[in-house]
Amino acid sequence: MPSSPPHPESPLHGAASTLFLPMVVRAQAAMLCPWLDPHDRHAQRVLQQTGDSLFDHPADAGTVLNILWRTQKIRELGQDFFERFSHEQGINLGAGLADYFQWLDNGQNRWLDVDLPEVVALRHRLMPEAIARHEIRAADLRTPGWWGRLGLQHDRHHPPLLVIIEGLLMYLQPTEVKGFFEEIGTHAPEGSELLCDFISPLGIGRSSPASHPSGENVAFTWGAHSGMEIASLHPRLELLDQHSVSEAWGWWGSWLEVLYTPLTGGPMYGLAHLKVSDDL
Repeated sequence: MPSSPPHPESPLHGAASTLFLPMVVRAQAAMLCPWLDPHDRHAQRVLQQTGDSLFDHPADAGTVLNILWRTQKIRELGQDFFERFSHEQGINLGAGLADYFQWLDNGQNRWLDVDLPEVVALRHRLMPEAIARHEIRAADLRTPGWWGRLGLQHDRHHPPLLVIIEGLLMYLQPTEVKGFFEEIGTHAPEGSELLCDFISPLGIGRSSPASHPSGENVAFTWGAHSGMEIASLHPRLELLDQHSVSEAWGWWGSWLEVLYTPLTGGPMYGLAHLKVSDDL
């Protein structure tokens, strides 16, 4: 474990600097939103080590709900995947300080967390060493060829993968998002499933609520009206399902979304469940 906590003036910049808030929200979920508490023991340990003073900017209720809702939904869909493919691999692209393997480890599957080199270095400082079947690797997902550099399966007939893309796409440029899914669509084995969150295009240009405490302003640069719009980015992508954060508000949240969808074109914040298929 680290001998000293990271300072707010960390070397993280841009989208990488937004990784602290999701960790803090998960760590404090029992107080902030107990009915969606994921019991993230690793986040709680990191927060205890670093101290609350690093994260004294409050998160609004909507941001807290978005983070905890997507965490719960990704866990549910991930557990379903590994019930069907118990020995296969899960990958979190742009993992930040999230550790989904603590919930999805079934004793047989494998896991890979991927992020920028400076984020991987921070993970090594703050989080427990990866256990067997769990790897952490560095890669810039904005640069073409990252699939091969990570040594991932190139044969489309390999067993399927579970791929989590959380809190990443909205910080990429449109051309980078297109290239990102081109990489997955070209190389991912048939039957692989993708779980990716997205914001409405109406949010483009707005400051991220997860901007770094140092005061650096990080704005959203990409959005989608629906999961179908994401699936259209590559011919091998098929939309299995789409979820909206409005579900977390119960029936009246879904009712309100029906009312504003003609104006917004889709959810303000959602999660797309996609499949890589050669049969489209």
